[in-house]
Amino acid sequence: MRRLVTGIDEQGRSCVISDDAVAFAGPARGGVITEPLFRAEDDPTPPHPPGKADRLDLGQGVSWMLVHWEASHEWPMHYTDTIDLDVVLSGAIELVLDDGAHRLEPGDSVVVNGIDHAWRAGAEGCVMSVATIGTPRD
Repeated sequence: MRRLVTGIDEQGRSCVISDDAVAFAGPARGGVITEPLFRAEDDPTPPHPPGKADRLDLGQGVSWMLVHWEASHEWPMHYTDTIDLDVVLSGAIELVLDDGAHRLEPGDSVVVNGIDHAWRAGAEGCVMSVATIGTPRD
């Protein structure tokens, strides 16, 4: 399992700023070990101005959904006014950023911080768990 976090590079392009293995290394509490995937101490705010791609309005507030991608389906480049917390449950999908495509497989997670991105499902399709947290733009 991997955890990717997206951001913006020095040229203002969308990119992966971290790509780490998820390892349940913490102490067990009653037979349960947790591994943090994302944490915000304050209200999350977007770290940058609107993207260059079209805006996709996912609304404000908090939403959690399952998303089923048909085999080889593509969603064009866009940005949202949300922080998206995505986990691949089955199949595979590519997160396409300005710095290239990043393949995600079952158990992989990604934090998409309102940056330009696109999606390309694998040959077998994909099912994802997606939670979104609305963020106001400056």
